[in-house]
Amino acid sequence: MRRAAAYHKECILMELILACIFIAPPPVLTVLNVRSLFAKKAFFPRVLLIVTVVYGFFCYWVFLGYADVTTVPWDAPVYEDDLHQIISSEYFLSFIVPCAAGFAGLFVIAFFQAEKLPPLVAVFALAGVCIGNAENIVFALQVSKKFWGFSPSAGLVGFLFGDFENMLPHLFHVNLLLLSVFHIRCQIRGQLALIEAHRAEAAYTWQKKLYGFLSRASKWYAAAFVAVLPLALVIDIVLILFGQGADGPAKAFTMTADWTFSAQVPPPPLAYEGHYLCTVAAGGHCTLVKPLRFGIRGGQKIVVNRQLAVANAFEELVQERFFRLHRTLRHFYDTHGYPVSRLITTKLRADIVYILMKPAEWFFVCALYLLCTDPEQRIRRQYAEE
Repeated sequence: MRRAAAYHKECILMELILACIFIAPPPVLTVLNVRSLFAKKAFFPRVLLIVTVVYGFFCYWVFLGYADVTTVPWDAPVYEDDLHQIISSEYFLSFIVPCAAGFAGLFVIAFFQAEKLPPLVAVFALAGVCIGNAENIVFALQVSKKFWGFSPSAGLVGFLFGDFENMLPHLFHVNLLLLSVFHIRCQIRGQLALIEAHRAEAAYTWQKKLYGFLSRASKWYAAAFVAVLPLALVIDIVLILFGQGADGPAKAFTMTADWTFSAQVPPPPLAYEGHYLCTVAAGGHCTLVKPLRFGIRGGQKIVVNRQLAVANAFEELVQERFFRLHRTLRHFYDTHGYPVSRLITTKLRADIVYILMKPAEWFFVCALYLLCTDPEQRIRRQYAEE
């Protein structure tokens, strides 16, 4: 009993320590960053910037590991509960360069006073912050499919002890936006004060008019947005030179699986059991087997292509019309087909099975069109997700 009580206390202590490290600081940092926006005097803004960024990256890295996010590309299988990489490794450079431009711009305007920063450099730094925040928002949307877990049915308790944990990564994205707004505003205020001083010292009328034009904050915001275009063009040229292509920033998000902007269908998970030959064949090269969608079989997610749906529709038809024949065929497959399917562990082998199964697929289609009033409807409903 004493050992059990001591173990229980140790667990509680460990949970409190983890809460102090990972749960409490993000909301506190958020409150401090919001306060900086509205307070007359900011509370150590540069220190707050460094702490938020460094601590945020650390917590994000820990959270992704806790959430079973891997670095495996979309076309390789992962275990049942694991997730593929968020950003395509093939186009990772197209993601990291705009992010680097954003953080570089943010730290430049935060650590250099207006009098030490030429106006043109300040404008391009502000443009870099805009590009970085665009990437920040897109990344937040990319992970929101898995990590934005608010469920109204869970109630307040479920939110605090379940959903809130999944929403913590989004506080990092929110804090980056808050820091950007704060330091952009401070830099523009400094530049405006500097321009007013130069305006008072101007000897010529045209200089006074120029400084008068630049003395409005709206002009600086407009200049920053205009500067986004040439800066984005430079980034695109760099990415093209490194073989990423002009559409690399988009493909960094779409050439993935499991996430919001993912456009690829991953192979069946490694932990999946009970494969049909066609199910394994659906794990072949996409250009050949042509996966259509996800499906559910035995409570597990699988990849469904036309061949698999046709084969299962035919089996369903045989089971309905010829019960004894289906039992015989099922016994034959369980005896011989399943052990063979266990040997199909590569994309090439899956491609070979897909090609070998083509004559059977054509036979199944003919049988369905001969014996069913709506064969395509029967095919479409196979492995449908509820």
